[in-house]
Amino acid sequence: MMDLTFNIAAPVLFHPLKHHLRYIQHFIQTTPDPLFYEDLLRIGAAQMDVYLGALSPAELGVEIVTNLQECLVFEEPAFLAHLATKQGYQSITVSDGSAWTLRQGNEPKKYVHIHPARYALHTVRVKAGALKTAMLMVRAGLESAEDTALINKLRMGIGLSPIKNVGESEGIRRAWKMIAQ
Repeated sequence: MMDLTFNIAAPVLFHPLKHHLRYIQHFIQTTPDPLFYEDLLRIGAAQMDVYLGALSPAELGVEIVTNLQECLVFEEPAFLAHLATKQGYQSITVSDGSAWTLRQGNEPKKYVHIHPARYALHTVRVKAGALKTAMLMVRAGLESAEDTALINKLRMGIGLSPIKNVGESEGIRRAWKMIAQ
C-alpha cells in the first residue's frame, strides 16, 4: 500500500494534481464541489508528465532533499548557483528509477521545483485537456469512454471545446484508463 502522505516539505515545490497519479485519484474521490472544479481549472493547458510509481510526494521530497544535501547544494544560494551551471535545471534519479527535473521554485521558501522528467521511467506524457477530461469522466463514474455526448457535456462545463468522438481522441481514452484503474 502506498503512503498517502501527499504533503511535501519545503524547500520542495511540487504540483501533485498535475504530476502524481495516486494524488490525482485521491483528489477525484475526496475533493468536494466546487473546490474540485476550481482546482481542475488550475491544471493549465500544456502537456505534462504524470508519475505512476509507488513513491508518495512526501517520499519523493525526502529523497530529493537527501540528494541535494549529499551533493552539498541544499541551501538556497548553493542550489541556485548549481542550477546556473546547468542551464537552469538538473535531472536526478530516485530509488525507484524514475527521473525528476529540478528547477528554481517561485514560491517563498520553496526554491526547489520538481516535476517528472519527460518520458522517464514510471511516467506518462499527457495533454492537459485529456487529463482534465479523464478526471471529469472518473468523477462522473463513467463505466466506458464511448458516450461522446456526455463527455462533451463534462468538457463544456469547464470551458473545453467539444470533441467529435472519443475514438479520435486516444489521449482521453488513455488518460481515463490510467486514472480509472
